[in-house]
Amino acid sequence: MFVIGTAGHIDHGKSSLVLKMTGIDPDRLPEEKERGMTIDLGFAWATLPSGRQVGIVDVPGHERFVKNMVAGVGGIDAVIFVIAADDGWMPQSEEHFQIIRLLDIKTGLVAMTKKDLVENDYLQLQIESIREHLTGSFLEGCPIVPTSTITGDGISDILKSLDSLLTDQMQRPDLGAARLFIDRKFTIQGMGTVVTGTLLEGKLALDQQVEIQPTGMKLRIRSLQTHKSKISEAVPGSRVAINLAGVDKSAIERGEAVCLPGTVAPTQQLAGELSLIAGTKLPVRNGSEVSFLLGTADLIGRVYLLDRDILKPGERAPVRFKLKSEVAAKIGDKFIIRRISPQETVGGGRVLDTEFSTVSKNKGLLVEILQKRTEPSPEIIVMTELEKGVRVPISRLFQNIPFEKAAMERSIKNLADKNRITIAGDSILSRRFLDKFAEPALQIIKDEHDLRQWSDGLEPGILAKKLKIDPARLPAVVDYLISSGKIAVDKGLLKIIGHQAQLNPDQMRLQGRLHARLSASPLSSPTRKELVDEDPKYEVVINFLRDKGEIVELKGGILFTTRDFEKTVESLVEFLKISRRATASDIKSHLKTSRKYVIPLLEKLDQMGVTRRDGDYRILGKT
Repeated sequence: MFVIGTAGHIDHGKSSLVLKMTGIDPDRLPEEKERGMTIDLGFAWATLPSGRQVGIVDVPGHERFVKNMVAGVGGIDAVIFVIAADDGWMPQSEEHFQIIRLLDIKTGLVAMTKKDLVENDYLQLQIESIREHLTGSFLEGCPIVPTSTITGDGISDILKSLDSLLTDQMQRPDLGAARLFIDRKFTIQGMGTVVTGTLLEGKLALDQQVEIQPTGMKLRIRSLQTHKSKISEAVPGSRVAINLAGVDKSAIERGEAVCLPGTVAPTQQLAGELSLIAGTKLPVRNGSEVSFLLGTADLIGRVYLLDRDILKPGERAPVRFKLKSEVAAKIGDKFIIRRISPQETVGGGRVLDTEFSTVSKNKGLLVEILQKRTEPSPEIIVMTELEKGVRVPISRLFQNIPFEKAAMERSIKNLADKNRITIAGDSILSRRFLDKFAEPALQIIKDEHDLRQWSDGLEPGILAKKLKIDPARLPAVVDYLISSGKIAVDKGLLKIIGHQAQLNPDQMRLQGRLHARLSASPLSSPTRKELVDEDPKYEVVINFLRDKGEIVELKGGILFTTRDFEKTVESLVEFLKISRRATASDIKSHLKTSRKYVIPLLEKLDQMGVTRRDGDYRILGKT
């Protein structure tokens, strides 16, 4: 199935030509009838001499409606470039011509309308002039067919020429990830909401669940039509009307896209290659606000140049866009940018990355990634994603891509077999990155265990600092070492599998001394500070025993052996069972201790729920 688009200056007879070719009037709006000009997109279809049907998108020619024109020609396979014989090449002819070049339309023909208004000699002069304008473009040497919608001359020749231009090799591939940019929405009584557009890259079927992006709304296809005929399945490249169940027309906007769930992640941050039209009047400066047109979406955003401050007319450069709202873009999509004031089309290009928000601020790296993607392949997509993030969720590699999922899966397997990537759980990791950091990281953790046998492990932040690596990239190394069974994470610390914290002989002697001193007088024993002031080596021993649960530390550094703490709690609970309630002073007397010990003890028991405050009293908690 093919879709043909018209292009050309206002009042050069595009709509009249479509009506003569198809018998369908593409001007559907009352104001279009009144003005005699196309304002929005019009649609029709024709049967070629071979019996093949083609959809036709009629676009407006007026400069005020260029964004509608871009929306119409963004998904076409060939163009009918319309030029009136009496006017010849006009300003809007030039702008439309530049747009279809920027959108990389591959083929088409020129329909020279209104031949009945000029003499044959003048007609031949106009044809020669058009040939000069087309020199060096994809339309160089294309058929130029003089026509008249009054007499019907040339109409059959256009249909014959289209038949020969459209080959099977031009059919859009089925990538298994259908996407349809919405160009119209309306309500049909008894059916509900209907949206239309050109189906790109995949198929849609009855009762299939789809997502509306960028909103993420999930809906069901109630029915499908193409050329007003009901179908059970829509194929890539066809004009499709989709009846969506369970949604009001107001919830859907033109510019949004109907997608298969999980295949498109909407974005506001994308990057690509931008070319400026040679004839545009002004350059584009870094940070300029522009109108960004992709599919049927018209968004405002800023363009940031990655290798220069000014992009001059006729130049090409890698760029990043930051849009004010999201768009359902994929790698390889064509876009157009227009100046907001004065309004004019200034350039266009290709999307090469759909998620640039978290990429390194190293502009050289960004430019290198985009240069590699100018000739994209599944392998290049995988490896450049790893250059951006080191660790990439596998699911992300199947989104926003111009390839089949199976092709990406094969590429991932091949790269893993060649040891260029490592698969760790649901992510892939860069082998080159791991080779640089994984073994050194493992050695640092081992050294930490040898140096501090009593430690449970190493803090990730300290490991990142020792490796001299961006902390944001450390999780990739950690995930790999965990997945390979070499390390584990315990209490937020990194340790070698099998490592057990233990004290050295000197520390073990201090441990015995500490236990004896704490147990000798549990409610008047030395505090942490007093012990450490006496011997700094106590610091490590206290931390080790506390972390292992052998001692309990309260506020102010009050220390108990776990056994003494439990006995103290039991005594206090029995006391409160009998007395029902008691003040801190009562409890101090019962335990034969001082406020220095009893207040931290009660605060700890309040936290544990053993006790709770009731004014100046403590009563038993509910636990």
